[in-house]
Amino acid sequence: MPQYELNLRDYWVILRKRKAVIFLTFSVVFILTFIYTIFQEPVYNASATVSVTEKKTLGKLLTEVFVVSPGDPLLSRSRIIKSKLVAEAVVKELNLAGAQPTEAEIKRTSSEVQASISTEIIPNTNLIRIDVVHRDPRKAVAIANAVAKAFIVEDLKEKNKQARSVREFVESRMGEIKERLKTSEVALMEFRRKESAAGIAVPLQNKLIELESKRAESLLTYTELHPDIIKLNEQIQGIKERLEKMSEKELEFARLTREFEMNEKAYRELEDRYREAQFAEAEEVSDVSIVDPASVPTRPVKPNRVLNLLMGIIVGLTLSLVSAFVTEHLDTSLGTIEDVESVIKLPVLGVIPRLPIKDERKKSFRERVSIIKQVEEQDRLSQLKQQLIINYPHKSPIIEAYQILYTNIQIKVFGGELKGKNLLLTSAGPNEGKSITAANLSLTMAQMGKRVLLIDADFRRSMIHKIFGFKDKKPGLADILLGTAAENSIRNLTDFLLGLGWDEALKIPGIDNLNILTAGSTVLNPAEILGSQNMVNFLKKMRDRYDVVLLDSPPVLAVSDPSVLAPNVNAVILLYEAGKISRSALHRAKVQLESVKAAVKGVVLNNISPEVEIYSSYYYHYKPHEGQLDQGVKQI
Repeated sequence: MPQYELNLRDYWVILRKRKAVIFLTFSVVFILTFIYTIFQEPVYNASATVSVTEKKTLGKLLTEVFVVSPGDPLLSRSRIIKSKLVAEAVVKELNLAGAQPTEAEIKRTSSEVQASISTEIIPNTNLIRIDVVHRDPRKAVAIANAVAKAFIVEDLKEKNKQARSVREFVESRMGEIKERLKTSEVALMEFRRKESAAGIAVPLQNKLIELESKRAESLLTYTELHPDIIKLNEQIQGIKERLEKMSEKELEFARLTREFEMNEKAYRELEDRYREAQFAEAEEVSDVSIVDPASVPTRPVKPNRVLNLLMGIIVGLTLSLVSAFVTEHLDTSLGTIEDVESVIKLPVLGVIPRLPIKDERKKSFRERVSIIKQVEEQDRLSQLKQQLIINYPHKSPIIEAYQILYTNIQIKVFGGELKGKNLLLTSAGPNEGKSITAANLSLTMAQMGKRVLLIDADFRRSMIHKIFGFKDKKPGLADILLGTAAENSIRNLTDFLLGLGWDEALKIPGIDNLNILTAGSTVLNPAEILGSQNMVNFLKKMRDRYDVVLLDSPPVLAVSDPSVLAPNVNAVILLYEAGKISRSALHRAKVQLESVKAAVKGVVLNNISPEVEIYSSYYYHYKPHEGQLDQGVKQI
């Protein structure tokens, strides 16, 4: 992951780099969504609408006097619609649990029906919509209508239940009042029998009660200093003074008379309310009616295929983008020049583009993600030969890239003097394009007029002789070091004519400046031979004979061969294929070389797919090819 601030172009490059992750994640999410949608069983919704009308009949008004119903009546009725009581009634009416169901079957089916019922109070109306979802559209209709009917029955039962409660309450109160009435009547008759009274205190007592009631009511509005209150106080005081002047017999008679009249009035009122409660209890008219019965739905409500697929696309895109950036963040490889230079503290000497092959077939997705790839050796060698710079146009970015690399080696590595120098090219791991890079760099140097000797110092997997079309790698370096061959084993123009062909070889400018020493015979102890004094002496001799001696050696972390060779050359260059190995492996390769006092001078980024934007004749912009991060605009 690059350690600099990303711009929009960097984000775009990350998306291109991780397009395989994006495609795979999106495909998995979308396919799973598609399969889920296809195999999801369709569910239908049927709706019935009921109206709840609060009829203010005499019985209803009486019920409201004695029964308090807190909360929203429509919300309470919605709960009743979704109750187990209604669900059981529907199950029994429609025989949903079978012809002769057990209690357990009824409860189980009722729970399923109850779960399928939902209600919605239509705003600013007294209407409740009943929704029922079911796999069978006709059953959904039947259940919805049956729920509405069962609700009407239950609402009527609840209404009658309240009326019955009122009647029972009034009936119990009538008994109490009746006893009190009898007691007060007996007391009044007994007083009349024993005592004689004119009854003049009765109207005064009634008037006093009336004025006190009126005064209490007026005090809710006025103060004690209000004229009306003052007047009432004077009237009350006058009546009290008159009553105080009356005899005890008259006052007692007035009290007993008042008590009898109040009990009698209360009893008569309860009688009226009792008859009204009986009427309300017997009433068979419901406050609920069906406004809109359910009809058979034509389309399922679930699955919503369009919505599901749209959500699958959105979720797939989101997860694929997240996966791309998470993968990029977890990537420990180096993808930019800035990354390489900051991590291993070495300059990037060159950026080698990806070397396209003529008539190269675009790989299928299956080939790209396949873990096991079987590539025939003949095809591989053919590809290597086609990747020599002699196969590309003179002004192509590939030629320019190698020329820039040559210039940077001459100036940055050797200070402008490229004569009598030994240069070792290696890499941290295998398959990073080290051999083809060494071959093309040596050709570039030869074309620049330098006398170059390219030595294949990779005794384990020698490739130079194959790249240049030599039939055999023997005799070569190993044979010279072992003393079984002379220095005339070095290949020259004549060998190129045989290996590359007359037509091809003669077209190569400066080919006569290039000499090649192949690996030679297979040996059992490559590191020992490469670290021998014979190798040191040979390199000194070749340095005096050539301007540049370029050695292609095995990977640093794979074998010890580069570590024994590196101290005996003027400079070591690490080849790194961006995104190929982790940053820690590249850093470890550098540390290992420096531990043997090798002069590690720089890094070459390899296999970068070029997208050229010419700012001037010699400035190019590169971006990584598939699986590698864009390194941005870089002047080399």
